Amino acid sequence: MTMKRIPALLILLFLTAPAFSQQDSVIIVGGKLITLKRTPKKATVVPVTQLSANVMQVGNGSGAIDLKYITNKKIKIKSGVYSNITIGNATNVKIDASNVKIINGSLDIYTSDHLEIGGLVISDVAYRAVNIRGFCNSIYFHDMTFRNIGNNTITYEYQPVYDGTDQTVSKNWKFERLIFENTGQGFAAGGGFNAKGIVGLLRNFKFLNNTIKNCPSIGNIVWSGAAENYEIAGNKVNNINTIYSKQAPNGIHNGIFMMIGTGSFHHNKITNHQGNAIRAWGMNYGRAKYEILIYNNTVYNSWKYGAFELQATPDMQAYIAKYPAVASYANAKVYNNTAGRLNRAKDWDGQLLDLYTTGGTVAYYNNLGFEMYRSQGAVTDMINWNGKTKVVRNTNNRYFSTQSKAISNANTFETLIKGIGASAFSYQ
Repeated sequence: MTMKRIPALLILLFLTAPAFSQQDSVIIVGGKLITLKRTPKKATVVPVTQLSANVMQVGNGSGAIDLKYITNKKIKIKSGVYSNITIGNATNVKIDASNVKIINGSLDIYTSDHLEIGGLVISDVAYRAVNIRGFCNSIYFHDMTFRNIGNNTITYEYQPVYDGTDQTVSKNWKFERLIFENTGQGFAAGGGFNAKGIVGLLRNFKFLNNTIKNCPSIGNIVWSGAAENYEIAGNKVNNINTIYSKQAPNGIHNGIFMMIGTGSFHHNKITNHQGNAIRAWGMNYGRAKYEILIYNNTVYNSWKYGAFELQATPDMQAYIAKYPAVASYANAKVYNNTAGRLNRAKDWDGQLLDLYTTGGTVAYYNNLGFEMYRSQGAVTDMINWNGKTKVVRNTNNRYFSTQSKAISNANTFETLIKGIGASAFSYQ
């Protein structure tokens, strides 16, 4: 088929230069400090080519791309290295960014619905790699790579007050097969609660089959202050949070996944790290009644702390008591997990579950642990009790003082105790 130009009146696509206001930043690359500087780019017109009846190609292989008010389109970005890509008011749009890179620039998204982006590589960014602003639903990022990012990797800044309607909740986001290497915080969604109500609620957020490695100061891979029915699964995390600042010489008190709300955390492998694999702070929103499910995970070799944390913090408890129609407690289940060699710093209990007051109930069973640390006394059921929570089930949890009695090796982590611990097939 002969490629034809699309008439200019049908689609207006301009190349524009972002007005960078961030200061230069210093980040770590290959163990060395480097300074990243921002350089404004000149604006030119974006070439648009019809590849087929359903696919447009945009871009000329360099510069910046500005895509606005696009509906029901499939777009292929021409291979090359770009300074910035901006997408605004996109509806039902799929973008193929295979062999496309942004170096020392950002992807900026404004108010979009059913937007899919795959294949993009963003690297060597002084500040933030992806900025998402305005009301967005059904955002799907897949097969993307982020490398050498000085601040948050992906940030979502829209925070409406939830009134129970779909217009005030962001929903159905999915991040899949992403790679994070030497980045700052992976995804920051904000959110929380105040006297006006629940703010910035994210519903049905999925973070699946991603790889996070060699991030010495990432802190949180995902931070969400209000999330309902999230799913964090199949992720491989290795060698993170290994550099400590002068302000925190022993590291910060972090959760690798920090989620306030309800959802599931399963089939994740987290090794050589600092921080609880997940801090699941339980809260239901409105009339919803979901649970927290933590199962089939492997957590191994932490500098700090225990594997998982459950709680409703004092400010959450006070809020639920004051606004029972707005928020309520959540029940939790923790089962079939494997954890070992926890809290090598030995300044805090390193057990499978840090259990605080949750306001709900907890079922805890079929968990496997080895080489854990308890500041006083022997490790028993691998729970570090820090509050008052009703445990409705506490059965078949097995602890061993040595690794060789619990698992076959520290690669697959295959359990030696039938029916206890995580399934090794998850990590093949």
